[in-house]
Amino acid sequence: MHKRIGLIAIAFVALFALAACGSSTNKTNHEGDGQTPTGQSTTEQPQQQEQAPAKLVVGFVPSQEAENLDAKAKPLADLLTDKLGVPVEVFVGSDYTALIEAMGAGKVDIGFLNPQGYVLAKDRGYADVLLKAVRHGSDSYRAQFVVLKDSPIQSIADLKGKKIAFVDPASTSGYVYPVVLLKKNGIDPEKDITPIMSGGHDKAILALLRGDADVAVSFDDARTIVEKTDPDVMNKTRILTYTDNIPNDTVSVRSSLPEAWKEKIKAAFLGIAEDEHGKQIIQDIYSHDGYTEAKDSDFDVVREANRLMGQ
Repeated sequence: MHKRIGLIAIAFVALFALAACGSSTNKTNHEGDGQTPTGQSTTEQPQQQEQAPAKLVVGFVPSQEAENLDAKAKPLADLLTDKLGVPVEVFVGSDYTALIEAMGAGKVDIGFLNPQGYVLAKDRGYADVLLKAVRHGSDSYRAQFVVLKDSPIQSIADLKGKKIAFVDPASTSGYVYPVVLLKKNGIDPEKDITPIMSGGHDKAILALLRGDADVAVSFDDARTIVEKTDPDVMNKTRILTYTDNIPNDTVSVRSSLPEAWKEKIKAAFLGIAEDEHGKQIIQDIYSHDGYTEAKDSDFDVVREANRLMGQ
């Protein structure tokens, strides 16, 4: 009897040991294949959190006729679609303020913001900078004051009382830096001149050519984008003076975009700039030769210009 009870006890111990081994084996298998106890892959969870957006919208502001920009921007959107794996659409804002507000409202994900526009968007919590444009081997540029070749205007002092064609108040090279230069030379932009907001760098030059303004301000050298309209623009005009250097335009993204997608977008633009076809597309849009990584502090010089303007 005692022997029989002992055998039964031994059998229970063996069964318990087998069950324990099976449980341990199952646990090891879950850890090895990345499965949670519910059968869901642990490696899938971060991917679900970084789920691809249904689409992305890339925004532009015209430095030329808006309809021309829209047509030139479409091939870039197609390249981004291929590289990012999601549809990319084009948004052309009427001015920098429209683009900034569209990014703040979450309607635009990627913005070609000028330095002033970026600073405004960043300080409102709307945008983060990814890249700066490179033109002619440099990541900075200047604004220019342009007059007609036979104009009597020979210096900044001669601008008092004149009509000046700007781009728009949020344009770094088309307004902010030129106004800073005027102020440094004792010219009050509210009292000493008549400002005209033309709505584009090419439009400022065209206003000068039409006689609607005595002076035009633009980025250096925006006259090249007017040559298709007026092939003789270089002979008809001359540069009066330049401003200090300005950081180049940015590729910025809305701040609320997931970090992983910010990195994907940065890599996509850098890749496009390395491809000959892609380089031609970005050259056609904004005369960009390529891109270099940027950080927010690169634009502190713009903030200082704003301070000098009392903004």
